[in-house]
Amino acid sequence: MRTTLTLDDDVAAAVERRRRELNHTLKQEVNDLIRLGLAHEEEATGTERPVFRVQPLDVGELLIDIDDVGAALDIAEGTVA
Repeated sequence: MRTTLTLDDDVAAAVERRRRELNHTLKQEVNDLIRLGLAHEEEATGTERPVFRVQPLDVGELLIDIDDVGAALDIAEGTVA
């Protein structure tokens, strides 16, 4: 994403100093510093993104002949006892 960002003089000087020390581009340094700040904020506030987990399903007897569309539909619709 391309955007215009106005930095305070002291922040611009600190970013430039760090950028030169690490031989980074301005873009790279600003992105790295923002990522560090966001990670620190998440740690401090405990607002870390929830981990998405998929619960496995034991299909056991649900496995059917893939050529039997009718049986598959019966299982999907819950009409099989």
